[in-house]
Amino acid sequence: MESRDQGLTLSGGRGTLRRHAGWSRHLRLWQLVLPASLFLGMYFVVPLGMLFWWSVRVPGVSGLTLVNFQRLLTDAFFFETLWLSVRLSLEVTVVTLVLGFPLAYLYTRLGPLWRVSILFITLLPLLTSAVVRSFAWIVILGKLGLVNAALMGSGLVDQPVKLLFTLDGVRIAMAQVQLPFMLLPLINAMEQLDPSLERAAVSLGASQARAFFRVTVPLSAPGVVAGAILSFALTISAFITPAMVGGGSFTVMPTLIYQSAIVTLDWATASTTAIILLVVALLVVWGGMAVARHYRYGPGSA
Repeated sequence: MESRDQGLTLSGGRGTLRRHAGWSRHLRLWQLVLPASLFLGMYFVVPLGMLFWWSVRVPGVSGLTLVNFQRLLTDAFFFETLWLSVRLSLEVTVVTLVLGFPLAYLYTRLGPLWRVSILFITLLPLLTSAVVRSFAWIVILGKLGLVNAALMGSGLVDQPVKLLFTLDGVRIAMAQVQLPFMLLPLINAMEQLDPSLERAAVSLGASQARAFFRVTVPLSAPGVVAGAILSFALTISAFITPAMVGGGSFTVMPTLIYQSAIVTLDWATASTTAIILLVVALLVVWGGMAVARHYRYGPGSA
C-alpha cells in the first residue's frame, strides 16, 4: 500500500514538474517576443490607429464620419493620381521581373565567383541612401548625362532625349532601386529547384526553351510572386525618387500625402489618403499571397 502511495506521489510530482517546465518554457518564449511586440505596437500599430482616427474626423463635426473618404473617392484628380501610382508600380514590377528572372537563372548556373559578383553589383546601390541614388540618376538622365552622351555619340539621336523629369526617367530609376528586391526572392526560389528536372525534360524530347518555360518558370512562381509583392509595395510607397527624378512634373500618392500633411497641414486628408493607399497595397499583397499559395508546389496543386 505504501509503495502504491509512493508511486502515485512520484507520478503526481513528475506531472507537476512537467507542467512547471511547460509554463517556464512558454514564459521564456513570451519574454523573447515581448520586446518586438512592444516595438511594433509603439511604432506601427499606434501610428496606424492615429491615421484611422484622423481619417474619420472632420473639424466642426462631432463624432466619427466618412466624409473624408467620400470626398476623395469622388474626386477625379485623386483617382487619376491613384491610378498613376498603381500603373507606375505595376510597370516597375514588370521591368524588374524581366531583368531579374534571367539574372537569377544565370546566377544558379554559374560558379561561386560569378555568384558573388552578381550579388555585389546588384546589392551595392542599397548601401547608399535613396537621396544619393536619386541625385546619381539626375546626373545620368540629364541632357548632358551619360545616357544622352552615349545616344548622341552613337549617332542614334541628333539632340538630347528628354528623360529627366518624366515618367520614363522615374521608371528607369525605380526599376534600378527595386531590382534587388525582385532578384533575391527569385534566386531563393530557383536554388531550391532540382536542376535534373530541366535536363529530364530535355532528355524526353523537349527543347531547352520549352523545358525552361514549362518546368523552370512554373516552379519559380513563388519567387516571382514574392518579388512582385516587394517591388510593388515599395514602389507604390516611394516618395524621394519620384519627387527628385520626376521633378514635380506629375503627382503620385506619396507626394499627395506629403503635400496634404506638410504643405497645407490638412492632416485629415493626408490620413485618409494614406489609409486608401494602404488598403490598395494590402489588396495587391493579399492577391499575390493567394497566387503564391496556389503555386507553392507548382500550378494546379491547390
